[in-house]
Amino acid sequence: MKFTSRLLASTVVPIAIAIGISIAVPARANPCAAKNPCGAARGNPAAAKSPCNPCAAKAPCSPCGGAAAATRCVVPRLNAAAAANPCAAKRPCSPSAAKNPCNPCAAKNPCNPCSASPAVELTDAEVNAVYDCILSDMKAAYAKAGMPVAKNYAEWQRYNRVAYQSATHGNRFVNNYANDAGKAYGKFEKAGKMPPGAYLVKDSFTVSADGKAAVGPLFIMRKMAAGFSRASQNWKYSMIMPDGSLFGETNGKNAEGMKFCYECHAIVPPEQDSMYFMPAEVRRK
Repeated sequence: MKFTSRLLASTVVPIAIAIGISIAVPARANPCAAKNPCGAARGNPAAAKSPCNPCAAKAPCSPCGGAAAATRCVVPRLNAAAAANPCAAKRPCSPSAAKNPCNPCAAKNPCNPCSASPAVELTDAEVNAVYDCILSDMKAAYAKAGMPVAKNYAEWQRYNRVAYQSATHGNRFVNNYANDAGKAYGKFEKAGKMPPGAYLVKDSFTVSADGKAAVGPLFIMRKMAAGFSRASQNWKYSMIMPDGSLFGETNGKNAEGMKFCYECHAIVPPEQDSMYFMPAEVRRK
């Protein structure tokens, strides 16, 4: 089975963090307005295909579209192909039409595809090999945050059999873990409401077109007691960056930046308790 780029909603903080930006440009003066999905007013987030969906892969303010820490891990097949390609080192987007206002590489284009990680196709065996290789680097990076959950999550139950690409996380490969209090997650759509103390954690990594793997952010959801936050359905969302720094958390550091997480999770039906679930084909039986 091969992985292709898909807009996947997944369980743990399944989205990059974003802050809405509005740029007022007269439609007639902007020839790219119709082609720029970020230029439109934010619409109904429940519509999966809506260009204004806050979970859209090209959310302009998503830090998950960047930050990564390089490692020694590579996919040999892609690495060999890149070495044989004289254009591999060049930027994927053509800057030749510098004056073209619709140039996707334009610096001022908030949906610039050059700022996101490229989607790559890997076999299950390749994905598992990369994860086996990079996991120690991921744990070491996240542990710098000094949070017990960041140090211990990999000892919990993993609910996917192979890492899968999530466009809502910058095309990163992700894995879903839960602690004992959150074990009902393994029932997926029948999981019901999670109890206080339940943790749902997602680690992430990228694989570039030349096969090089890099550590991505760690996404954490912790169910808190009633009254913690009505807006987030009493979930605390946290994100640890690849350098071990805390990007933000609900009702804590950079709480404003973390709003994007629960706004995205609020799209799911109430009975799913703000949880998204991984694609059926990668779930552990």
